Amino acid sequence: MHAISRRTLLTGTAGAAALAALPSLAQAKTVTALGHRVHQTCATTGPGGDATEAWRNQAGAGVNWVTFGDNNAIHERLLREVTLGETSIDVGYLLNGRAVPRNLRLFEPLDGLMKEAALEAPEDFAPGLVAPLKLDGALHGIPVRHATNALIYNEALLEERGVQLPTTFEELIEAARKLTFKRDDGTQVYGLAFTAAFASNFLTLARCLGGDYMTPDGKLVAAEPGMVKALTVLAELYKAGVLPRNFATVNNEEITSWMQQGRAAITINPFARLVTYNDPSKGKYGGRFKSLLPPMAADLAGKVAFAPTVEFWALMIPKNAKQKPLSWELIRALSSKAGTMAMALNGNGPTRISTYAEPTLKAAMPYAADEAAALKASRIHLPAFDEQARAHDIFIEETQAAVLGIKPPQQAMDDAVKRVKPLLG
Repeated sequence: MHAISRRTLLTGTAGAAALAALPSLAQAKTVTALGHRVHQTCATTGPGGDATEAWRNQAGAGVNWVTFGDNNAIHERLLREVTLGETSIDVGYLLNGRAVPRNLRLFEPLDGLMKEAALEAPEDFAPGLVAPLKLDGALHGIPVRHATNALIYNEALLEERGVQLPTTFEELIEAARKLTFKRDDGTQVYGLAFTAAFASNFLTLARCLGGDYMTPDGKLVAAEPGMVKALTVLAELYKAGVLPRNFATVNNEEITSWMQQGRAAITINPFARLVTYNDPSKGKYGGRFKSLLPPMAADLAGKVAFAPTVEFWALMIPKNAKQKPLSWELIRALSSKAGTMAMALNGNGPTRISTYAEPTLKAAMPYAADEAAALKASRIHLPAFDEQARAHDIFIEETQAAVLGIKPPQQAMDDAVKRVKPLLG
C-alpha cells in the first residue's frame, strides 16, 4: 500500500510537494534483525541471491542487520532487549536451547498475525522444529535454520578394509572395530571419532538403542537401559582403541582434519560438514565422504523409529517491538518456500521438507535426500528449561566418566539423574 501511495503522489506537482513534506519512507520502514553473522550472510549473499530483495522491493522497506559472531552475545542482547519497555529490535533469531517458557513469553504469539497474513504451507516445516516453539498452544517462532546430525563415513576406507555399509547398530559397532587399524607407516586409523563436548553426539548413538537423557516433556531417562547400554558399548570401544585416546578433549577441527587425512573412518556431525570433508583441496579423499542415518539395533528395527538429534534457530518477534505486522512480513518472506530455497543455496540448513526435493538443491547437495529423511524424524537433544546448560554439562561430565572407565555406566547415569533432577524445578 505504501508503494502504491508513493507512485500516486509522484503523478503531479502537488503530490511531489506532499511527498517532500513526509519523513523519509526508507527510514520509517526499516526492520532491525538481530542474529549471527551467518544468518545475514545466508539471507543475503551467495548462489541463491538475496532472500530479502523481493520483500524489500514490494514493501519499500529495508533490513538493518545487527549481528554478532558469538551465540551467547546474541542471546544476551536479545533477551535484554525483550525485557525493556520498548525495543528497537523487530526480529530476533533464537536458538532452540533458549526457547524456555520464561523466554517464549517475552515474544509475540504468532497465531493472530498468521490469521491476518497466512504463513505459506506451515505443514511443510519439520515437526521436531515446530513443537519446541509452542507454549500453551500458541506458536512463538518460525524455524529458519537447522543442523541435524548424521554418521559421516569415508567410503574409500570401507572399501579398503572390505567393510559393508552397516544396516543395524550392531553392524555399525563391528564396522568401527574393523576400520580401526595401523598403517605400515605407523599411522593410527580410528574406526569412530567424534567430539565428546556435545550431548547430541552421544544421543546419536544412544537413540539407536532407544536411549536418551531426557524425553521431550522433561522426564529423566538417562539411567534407563537404552542409555546405559550405549555407554557400555562406547566404553568397550574406548578400551579397545576404536575411539581415540584423547577422546575427551578432541575438538571438531581435529576431527575434520582426521577425516580428511584418512585417520578416522566414521564420525558424528551435521550433514553440512560433508561440504568441508569433500573439499578436494583438503585431502586425497575429497568426494568420498557420504552420510548415513544411524541404524537402529536389530531388536528395535521396524518397531522404534530413529530420531536424529537436531539444533535449530527460529525467527521471533519481541512482544515489545514497535512494528509487528512489518516484522511478520519479513519473517513470511524469509520462511517462504522461495526464501528457504534461496537461503539453502547460500549454505543455510533448510527447515522445510519440500526444499530438499528441489532439483537445484539436489544438484548442490548430493546428500539432500538423506538430510530430508533425517530432518523429518529429528528431535532436539534436550528439552528447553531454565537450567538446561548446567544439565547438559552434567550429562557430559558423567557420560565421559562412563566412557573413559572412571565410573561404571549405570553408576554414572544414576549420578547424572541425581544431579540434574534438582535443576528441573
